[in-house]
Amino acid sequence: MKLSTTFMGMFIIGSMLCTGYKQNLYTTCELYFNNVITLVEKSINKDVKYLKEDLRIPQFNNGKNPDNIKIINIKINNDILPKVNEAEQTASEYYGDLHVEKPQFPFEIYSRYTVTINNNSIISLYNDYYEFLGGAHGSTIRTSYTVDKEAEKLLNLKELFTSDYDYKSIINDEIKKQIAAEPDKYFESADNFKGIGDSQNFYISGKNLIIYYQQYEIAPYVAGIPEFNIPLEKFGSDYKYANSKI
Repeated sequence: MKLSTTFMGMFIIGSMLCTGYKQNLYTTCELYFNNVITLVEKSINKDVKYLKEDLRIPQFNNGKNPDNIKIINIKINNDILPKVNEAEQTASEYYGDLHVEKPQFPFEIYSRYTVTINNNSIISLYNDYYEFLGGAHGSTIRTSYTVDKEAEKLLNLKELFTSDYDYKSIINDEIKKQIAAEPDKYFESADNFKGIGDSQNFYISGKNLIIYYQQYEIAPYVAGIPEFNIPLEKFGSDYKYANSKI
């Protein structure tokens, strides 16, 4: 078994402290800022018989209420770690049944996150989990997390806006326009787009709200993960974090 640890830097400013835990095959790297909540990276890098694992998992630390931070981290871990366990079991069973001692092309899982905004009010990021477990190609699952730093909680889409604000109409109109502008990128069913749901995937990037869908959800594999950029200015003051400062 081979173990290595690598820090993937996401910010230019701030100091860094990395701690390795060989027995658990991961490293944490903590970035210190003036903000109350700090971002911690958990690294898992394993090269085992049938499977290569290269994972960078975002975690949060510090804050006023440890229970709040724990809830956020549990959500992130539950989105990623069960997939890792399933991949390990699938690889072991597949190559074990074939009685292959060392496969030429072992299965692979890979996870990276990107912080898209980090200001005085919120931090938003997405994580792409890729796995190749045989077949013509691998697949990627994206999850995203937007945290209110003061409340120390994960936000859903509705919570970005003032009470009773019809944010869905604006988002739906923008998505319909963008699909109509490039119809060949999407499945024909996308022409009958019915609108976003209450649990719609999203993240904040700069001055835009990004609505995204998973692979194959509304477009073929070649399209990747479809994204729709919606300027936050379209929501005016009903976007509750409009006055946030970097």
